[in-house]
Formats: sequence, structure tokens, C-alpha cells
Amino acid sequence: MYLVNNLTSLLYQKVNKTNRQKMDFENLKNKKINDVSGLIGNGQICPEELTRFYLQKISSDPRSEEIFTEVYKKSALASAKESKKRAKVGLRRGVLDGIPISVKDLADIKGKLTGGGSSLTNKEKAKNNATFVDNLQCQGAIILGKTHMTELAFSGLGLNPITATPTNPFNEELVSGGSSSGSAVSVSRNYCFASIGSDTGGSVRIPAAWNNLVGLKTTHNLIDLTGVLKLCPSFDTLGPICRNVDDTNLLFNGMINGKPQKLRKYRPENFKFLIIKNMFFEGIDGDINDSFNVTIDKIIKSGARVEYKNISEIDSAFEISKTVFPAEAYGMWQHEIEKNPEKMFAPIRERFRSGKKILAHDYVYSLQRLFELRMSFLEKVIGFDAILAPTSPIKPPSITQLLDSHKFFTERNLLALRNTRMANSLNLCALTLPTDTDFSGLMLMGRPNNEFDLMNIGLAIEKIK
Repeated sequence: MYLVNNLTSLLYQKVNKTNRQKMDFENLKNKKINDVSGLIGNGQICPEELTRFYLQKISSDPRSEEIFTEVYKKSALASAKESKKRAKVGLRRGVLDGIPISVKDLADIKGKLTGGGSSLTNKEKAKNNATFVDNLQCQGAIILGKTHMTELAFSGLGLNPITATPTNPFNEELVSGGSSSGSAVSVSRNYCFASIGSDTGGSVRIPAAWNNLVGLKTTHNLIDLTGVLKLCPSFDTLGPICRNVDDTNLLFNGMINGKPQKLRKYRPENFKFLIIKNMFFEGIDGDINDSFNVTIDKIIKSGARVEYKNISEIDSAFEISKTVFPAEAYGMWQHEIEKNPEKMFAPIRERFRSGKKILAHDYVYSLQRLFELRMSFLEKVIGFDAILAPTSPIKPPSITQLLDSHKFFTERNLLALRNTRMANSLNLCALTLPTDTDFSGLMLMGRPNNEFDLMNIGLAIEKIK
């Protein structure tokens, strides 16, 4: 073993000396994490130098303060130095070893504050890491910092006048989507390779779609939520935001501390898709609708089969969600809210307070009814590989308009979340992919615990030109 490690070290140093200086770190955004990891492994990229590059990029950008709640320069560099040592002796922990990422500010990181985008949260430093953070760090991932989010994760727009609003990198007059706003922007601005967000009603998928990225909503209870701030415990999930499906697969497996599974190369003609006609297209922006239709035409031309149906469970689940989501959200945060209501952005405060009016027996009945709808829905979609829909029916709204009108904020927020919330209500896994049109995501929904198959399908669609 000593001889092997010594030879690995010598080879690393030789390659490192001759090739590393030629590496353009900025253009690594065009490479997949697996490829970058290979360059780290053979000495062409030094994890410490890579981490310093991103830290410098963050510190030199005045916009970074609206994206990161805190940048962990000292701990990130310490982790990078350890990753460098492991690479030199051929003892890397896996494909994520030395890869810089960010994390949404609702996950605990030992010794750091967890803000949750709010002035109401506990200001004591976390005593332990969230479980998924431990899993990622055990595999060598380098956490550069935590990112801003919408207030207590209860908005899909990305606007947060209380802490910070990460503006959209493609048009800074627009919001970037929420609630994992900073997570998505940190990836789209190339501050890191990937980020971890949460998704209770669309909070991974909407910012991913509005930043032209890939986002995965996982099955409820699949990823351990220990050390993560709760919003609606029956629906809260975690998921990665990345630039491509392969990276999404790596981060997903890293979060559950699982061995990476290599995605298969499927041909589109093997797939049969369902498009549900009711509800998903109501009030849709013309550009979003056009983009969706163009994308579907490409999928059909590639050989895939597509069917259109109305499914009544969708409408029923949508109505029931109006009861269960606010009831759980207010139940979780009522004491903190009512102690200091003036510390909240008014539209968010009132959205929470809408749960105050819901009676316990109505909540219990609605939740039970939702479980029944899930079963009947799954029976009706047997035989389909995935359900396709626009990720959000609208484009990101103007920050000024949202601040000027609480009514406009409420209307846009509910509409932005409408499509994505169905996957949470019905406990489906879901993946959003970028299309050829900015801000327009294609959402794929699959059966519970079917993430790997869904990402295989996503990979096939990703390759369709």
C-alpha cells in the first residue's frame, strides 16, 4: 500500500506541476462534476486552488452579499487542503472530493447560524451538522457557505425584503425564484458547481427553472431532514440544484450517502409520457406555453410517445393543498410569528396566518383525503414513464412590482407554485430541466422513490437537440 500511495503521489506531483497552471477555472462550469473530479484525481486540478478561485470570485462580486448569508472561507480552505492531501496519495473519498458547493440557509452546519431567511429564527449556533451535510462532507464535498432564501421558505418567488433578495442573473430587475433563491443563483453565477435546496411546494424546481438549471424534488422522507428547519413536515423535502442531470445524480446520491449509480443511456423512443390537460396550463404565460409546446414537439420527433388526459385527482389535490399547507406552516411557526409579527414581510406573514383559520378536524380530513387521492392518481398513470408539464406557468416577475403591490405578490406567488405543488401534494419525485427559452423549465414527475429512473429519463431528454 505504501508503494502504491508513493507512486500515486509522485505521479500527482508530476502532472500537477506540468499541467495545472494551464487550467481555466472559469470554464469548468462547462464540464460535468465527474470530469472535474477526474482532473482532481490525476493532479491537473488542485482542490485548494480551485476553492481559492471560487472564494475570490465571491469576495470580488458586490452581488455576492445578496446571495450568501455567510462565506466559510476558513473552513472551506481547511477542507480543500485535506482534499488536496488525499488526492496526492490516491485516497480520495469519492467523486465529490474537492468539489465546492453551497447550501441553503435552513440546514444546520456545526458552529454556524441557521437563519432561514427570517428575523424570527434562533440565533444560537448549530451544535451539529444536518445529516445530509455530514453525508456530503464525509465524501469530501467543500461547503463554501450558506445561501439566502425566502422568509421561512414560504414563497416561490425569491423576494425577501427582510434579509436579502438574490436578483435574477439574466435580468436583475426580476426575482430569481424561491424559496431556494440564493442556492440557484450561486450555481448560475458560477460561484460553485452545485447547491442544496429544499422543496416543500416547488422551492428547488422554480429557482432552478428561472435560472436555466436542473433541480430535483425528492420523495418525501427519502432524504433525512434532521438538522433542517421545518415548514410543512408532511411535504418538506431536500434536493440538489445543478447544471446538468449527471451532476444532479451525483449530488442526490451524495446526500443520502449512497454509492453513485451511473445513469443509463436510454433512447427516447422507449418512453411513454403523459401530459395532464387540466389545471397545469391555466393562466400560463404565452412564452412559457410556446416553449413547452416546442419542447414536446422535439420529444415526439425523437420517437417518444405522448398522450394527453384529464385527471380529476389533480383538481382535488390542488383544492386540498389550500388547507393542509398553511395549516402545517402556521402550526410550525405560530409562536415565533405572533411574538414578533412586525419582523415579517406582510404578504408572507398573512400567508402563514391563513393557516390560523383552519380547524383541526378539517386539516385531519384533508390530509387523509390527500393520501387517498395519491393512491387513485398512481393507478391512473400506470404505464407512463413520466408526467410532463411546465415547471412554472409564469416567468419571474419584477421585483419593483412585487414590492409595490401585496395583492400582485400574492397572486404571482400562488400561480408560480401551482404546478410544482402537485408533486409535493401527491408525493411524486420531480425533475425540472432547462429548455431553449430562458425561465422556462420542463418538469418531469415520476412515482415515489423513482428518482433514479426519472433522472435516466431526464438524461435522455437533455440530449435531445
